[in-house]
Amino acid sequence: ARRVSRVATTADVELHVLPEPRGHAHPAGTNHRLKDWARKCLEAPASPARVRAALFVFNSDGGAAAIAHVKGQPVRDVVCRELNELEGTAITDFFWCPIVGGNVFIYPTNVGERIGDNIRDWDRVHPYYREQGRAMAANLSELIKGGDDPIEMLAARAKELGIRFWLSCRMNEIHEDDDRFMVVRSLFKEKHSELLHGKNYHSEAVYAPQNGWSYAWDYSRGPVREHFLALFREWLQYDISGIELDYCRSPCLFPPGEEKAGAPLLTDFMTKLKSQAQQTTKQRGHDVKIAVRVPPSVTRCGEAGIDIKTWIERGLVDVVTPMDQGYLDPDPQLAEFIELAKPKGVLVLGGIEPKVRDYQQTSRQTFAVATSFLHQGADGLYLFNYDCHRMNARSSEFGGVLQDYTPEEKAFLTHANDPAVLGNRDKHYLISHDTASRLADDGGTRPLLCRLPVGEPKAFTITVGDDLKRAAAENRILSSRLVVTLKDCTPQPDELHVEINGENHGPDRFRFETLKPSGIVEITVTEPPMHRGTNRIRLGLKPGSRHQGVIRSIDFHIDYASIEIDRAAISPAPNGKLPVMGSQQLFAYVP
Repeated sequence: ARRVSRVATTADVELHVLPEPRGHAHPAGTNHRLKDWARKCLEAPASPARVRAALFVFNSDGGAAAIAHVKGQPVRDVVCRELNELEGTAITDFFWCPIVGGNVFIYPTNVGERIGDNIRDWDRVHPYYREQGRAMAANLSELIKGGDDPIEMLAARAKELGIRFWLSCRMNEIHEDDDRFMVVRSLFKEKHSELLHGKNYHSEAVYAPQNGWSYAWDYSRGPVREHFLALFREWLQYDISGIELDYCRSPCLFPPGEEKAGAPLLTDFMTKLKSQAQQTTKQRGHDVKIAVRVPPSVTRCGEAGIDIKTWIERGLVDVVTPMDQGYLDPDPQLAEFIELAKPKGVLVLGGIEPKVRDYQQTSRQTFAVATSFLHQGADGLYLFNYDCHRMNARSSEFGGVLQDYTPEEKAFLTHANDPAVLGNRDKHYLISHDTASRLADDGGTRPLLCRLPVGEPKAFTITVGDDLKRAAAENRILSSRLVVTLKDCTPQPDELHVEINGENHGPDRFRFETLKPSGIVEITVTEPPMHRGTNRIRLGLKPGSRHQGVIRSIDFHIDYASIEIDRAAISPAPNGKLPVMGSQQLFAYVP
């Protein structure tokens, strides 16, 4: 048997027939199904979506898998490791983040501070990341002494791979608020506290309460905006496709209550940056674009002081990724961004942070959200922290060096923007969790966790990208099931109200089980009446029930018959939890 895949480029579509890996064994009876599926792919007429491939952006966490984790001579292969891993995948654009603190960088900058130059005494650095920081500083110093620049090395390698290369800046990287990360604290910030939030910090500065102080930049201050314009002028001297401004990490741009007044200042800042990029475009003879990563709704953008409507209308941005920080969020308000952006030719991407509740993940979840985003009309996909949040990122097990991507992850990197493959991948759609495990009723920013209501049911939505009706007609679905779990709750089955797209499901239509020793209640509906698009689910306890509890999870699973071959080749995801932060996740978001 041979595997068939479509590899889409921005210019055209190529068809590759790949030999089966050596030693690969197929389950009995799968070859004919695979051949039938392959033939359908080959015979299917090319649609406009297939010809114009979706963008596939990979945002790299700087030195997460490279410079920060290698001792000794940082040769080209070390610096370019994350890019090298993407060879042969469908990635079209590589966004590299050279900022490791609010003003500390891992390239030879003359505007900000270079990692290591910000440290007066290494022995006084918190031991949590002292040695990792020291290794990163030594590696950067070694590169510079040899006349090398990581940005130039990466830009050249990206060109070899046919991948566009961007630089990405986290506009308020606030890990330095935490004493464990003092290795990335800026001397400049310590000398100029008037440019920071300080004691008047924003709630989005998640580490600030520890010390009652935040090093977050205050963008209402003119010198802060001028500092970043100078930084971006330096970046525009490199051979890059564009600059991304990451306003999501973290969206504490102004002190509390000053966001509305600050919005025009930020718009003026973006106008000046766009002018700089346009001047560079004229000089280079090719477009140098501006991308932004922003909160997941127009309302939340406004609450952060980001006037995204004006930025799009004035052509100040070319690419917008609406995305929440923290766990995977399958429900950003893509439609409202697409409505604004499409008439202006601005691209909107669906953002994916691979970690799900309790920092677990599988490609079933990422394939599901990718399918949903593309179905909703997104121009492509955007991966954030896919490198440092890979499945094998457990430092305690892997000795501080990130391991290769698993076959699951490699399959996602290769096929996530290919509709011909997406339609036959197993999926796990889900209602998302608040990253800090807060209840939605008590300040959580996601639908779950949520109290199980008594009387009036609680409504949830799941957006499904799969054409379930067609797949069922073609007998491509092995099984589908909606699984709800409850905790701190011991109801009787007939006390539950379970409604799916207007259909009530009594105890005769779902399986009810109490899992031991956890005490978690699991409710499973097989072959639920789900469809492509928005699905409405209502859950609760019937009036008069005395039970109280919490809705822990709501998941929709689809298993396809056509990829049994892939399922057999991929080992199941580990059941154990990944650590909230290992040494590979130095700059990962942790509540």
